[in-house]
Amino acid sequence: MDPAEPAPPASPDCISCGRPLKPEAAFCSACGHRRGDPPVDRAALVQAKVRKLQRIESGWVGIRSLIAIYFCLLGGAALTSVLGKATDDFTAEAAGSGIIAFIVVIAALRHRRELAECSRTAGFGWKGYAGIVVASLAIVFVVHTYVHGLDRLFKLRMESELNPFSGRHPAWAFLLYAAAPALFEELGFRGVMFGLLRRSLDAREAILLSAIAFGILHLSVPMLITHVPLGLYLGWLRHRSGSLYPSMVAHFLHNGLVVAGGTWNLWPGS
Repeated sequence: MDPAEPAPPASPDCISCGRPLKPEAAFCSACGHRRGDPPVDRAALVQAKVRKLQRIESGWVGIRSLIAIYFCLLGGAALTSVLGKATDDFTAEAAGSGIIAFIVVIAALRHRRELAECSRTAGFGWKGYAGIVVASLAIVFVVHTYVHGLDRLFKLRMESELNPFSGRHPAWAFLLYAAAPALFEELGFRGVMFGLLRRSLDAREAILLSAIAFGILHLSVPMLITHVPLGLYLGWLRHRSGSLYPSMVAHFLHNGLVVAGGTWNLWPGS
């Protein structure tokens, strides 16, 4: 090369990784950074990757915990059914409520983080809760019409869910059929299980899966048809309000109206 001829300009370095860039290159061949783009914050990228991996791991841990809790609940429901054949219906109902309550309390203590946020706020104002009352009346009427119509159409002679309380004071039915499920089933499904599902799923997926699990737990095909939509409604309340209390109130009102209707013949065909 002629000493008088100027040397070609040195290739600029990539501002992201420091490697030399070819004059005509639009991207760095080493790291893929586009020429002219601002430098990449490597530390931020690493932190973002770590956070993503932590979320994935947390999601899998949550799913494993959820499966364990749900199988315990299914076992409790199956044991209640067995007890119903070995003892009287009322004893089985009371024992079943105690088993479900025990499982849910253990799960709630273990997964307090899932309950922390949704237990701090009322979720709705008085108008929201008034709407829940009105909706509960409509839902109970629709469910009663469905069950009564199914019974008459197919001559199923379906047993009333209130049979275990026959001959006993209505307070027992309100306690074991209305208050206990509203507290413990909501704490379990819309509290712990919904929170665990939200670690890795979006709200709609969490609502749907928790509703299906809620319906299956009742171990009855006719009740599956009514309780999955009910579970969707309760899950929507949980998500929409950001609180556990609206779904608890709605659950109590639904079951309480069923008890009231069956006790005092409030609904047509009762």
